[in-house]
Amino acid sequence: MSVEELFNTVEERLKTIAEGVPGVRQVSVAETESFHSPRVFVWVRNGESVDSTITGRRRLHRWRFEYVIDVIHPDPQKAYSEVKRIHWSLYGKLMEDRTLGGLVDRVEPSAEFYREEVPAERGYGHRWVMRVEVVVEA
Repeated sequence: MSVEELFNTVEERLKTIAEGVPGVRQVSVAETESFHSPRVFVWVRNGESVDSTITGRRRLHRWRFEYVIDVIHPDPQKAYSEVKRIHWSLYGKLMEDRTLGGLVDRVEPSAEFYREEVPAERGYGHRWVMRVEVVVEA
């Protein structure tokens, strides 16, 4: 498998994990014109590939993905509760198998979050961003 194919497979696996969280209405890896709350957006932020000290023919890759979780609800408490529930579901699924089924060496999830308010007629919005570092030798 080429590095590009491996990257695409990892991205798709992260998308599949998000699709398995109950109650999530929209999962995508590219921006969409529509918005269905709650949604999870799989975003690749940055990455690096460096020579591995193990062998000259393999490289160590670190890719930083993000799960961007958006929830809009008229009740701010419900919006916040739902964004947390989705986050911890994703976190739990990643921690169950930190190799994504043997696909990578390890997955390292972390979190940062912030609240975004949207116009009052639509409700309150919460956004939670989970960084997911993927380490693979290929």
